[in-house]
Amino acid sequence: MARTWTGHSGPTSLLEVRDLEVIFTRRGRRDVRAVDGVSFSVDAGETVGIVGESGSGKSITSLAVMGLLPNRGCDVSGSIRFDGADLRTLSRDQMRDIRGRDIAMVFQDPMTSLNPVVTIGKQVAEVLER
Repeated sequence: MARTWTGHSGPTSLLEVRDLEVIFTRRGRRDVRAVDGVSFSVDAGETVGIVGESGSGKSITSLAVMGLLPNRGCDVSGSIRFDGADLRTLSRDQMRDIRGRDIAMVFQDPMTSLNPVVTIGKQVAEVLER
């Protein structure tokens, strides 16, 4: 994913990603640079969607922020800070505590994606009512 947008980084930024790079290394093959210098921030109360072409690095960027990329064969560099804490230095247990409670992501599966003619709020409310 190429650098396409740098968001506002104000005093209330909860998530700050700076110069994120993700490179997949494969023995005997050329390295794959999946994310290249991505920077953005998310302020308190803000919801962010990452949009781009297929294969542009959206999922890899999100997985890197969530700490869900494999340890082997994947080099992640740059800064990922949440509420002042460097997420890249936290233990698995500490990250598990943050995921879902403080940071979450919604994966889009074409078979279960949101309906474009119904508001997102209504669709989420329907799930919560079940």
